[in-house]
Amino acid sequence: MGSGGTVPAAYGLSDASGNFTSHAFVWAGRAWQEITGAAQVCLATHASTQHLHWIATHARRWSGPISVAVYAAGREYVIAAGMVSYLRQCVDGVEARVSFHLVHPRGHPPESPRSLPPVVTCGKAEEVNRIMVAAVGLTPQRYPRYPQNLLRNMAWRACHTPHVFNVDVDMIPVPAMYPRLSDFLASRVVCGRCAFVVPVYEVSSKVSEPPRDKMALLRLLLSGKARRFHLKVYQKNQGNSHLEHWEVERLSMFNQFQPFSVLFNISTYEEFWEPVLILPRGSPPFDERFIGYGFTRSSQVYELHVRGFHFGVLDEAFLTHLGFQTTATYTSTRFAQIEINHIRYQMFKKELHARLSLPQPPPLSAPASRVAARIRLMLKGANSGGP
Repeated sequence: MGSGGTVPAAYGLSDASGNFTSHAFVWAGRAWQEITGAAQVCLATHASTQHLHWIATHARRWSGPISVAVYAAGREYVIAAGMVSYLRQCVDGVEARVSFHLVHPRGHPPESPRSLPPVVTCGKAEEVNRIMVAAVGLTPQRYPRYPQNLLRNMAWRACHTPHVFNVDVDMIPVPAMYPRLSDFLASRVVCGRCAFVVPVYEVSSKVSEPPRDKMALLRLLLSGKARRFHLKVYQKNQGNSHLEHWEVERLSMFNQFQPFSVLFNISTYEEFWEPVLILPRGSPPFDERFIGYGFTRSSQVYELHVRGFHFGVLDEAFLTHLGFQTTATYTSTRFAQIEINHIRYQMFKKELHARLSLPQPPPLSAPASRVAARIRLMLKGANSGGP
């Protein structure tokens, strides 16, 4: 499979930090203009090159436009080009309605393509992705510099639809989500400050396929094979979504083709909440100073809260993450990134309040002020091989 021509770094746009370069529509969907022009919502996501296989699953479950920001440093561009070629050839809908954009570190521009082993088997995207990564290799020192929020904004800005659904690439939507969500959004009066919460659950790796509807998810919850996302890692992630009110059976669940509806509204706000949201296009973007792990979503949600956005939880819509999350696999680098981003978060809040002419945020509460200390303790344990 050919990997296509290279992308000149000089044609890209530099981010505010000067550390990253972005290229929009490196591989544009063939019918992108027509599809986004008629769509209510676009799915925006981001991926490193070894996770591009997830786009096959998204394309099968989400029948609308998909905007993907790919992080590829140096020779990883070859993997990106090869996977895009594979996905377009092997997965229905990718060529027409999925657009791929490129972000790379300034010091690692795209390298000239090399030949890849020919791919002849469609339907095994993860295996093909693994083969390409093994054949090309990854650029050293790339993980500490993964700019999540820059990538999220890159994918978001390319959507050109009234609403954007910004998800991580390993969060899988339920089938028929796009038409049901589109009908819901089209039926509503335009609301520039309405955010719709889509619950996120993690499912045991022993489950062969993500649940296809809410009833299947409820069964997995009862059997212990599913749980709320980050429940064992960081409960505040989904805590303010009050999913105990969502995890109920309703008669409407038996009509899987009707538009979604708001099950309940969120009238309170708890800091460090990180819901996955469907937002109007002109909403505040993600703050791009947050690089790596920690506070990448919660900082945006804090700004939405301060600006007076209303949050409603959609019934029946949800995302699935395969595999239970624990801190056992967290590296020392991840803990260090969280600590650094915690400091950035405090600066972000002060700047936001000043920009909006609001009183400065109160000092950290006693529990919150100990967050950095706890992270340092976890970091020390990770470095020493402790639990």
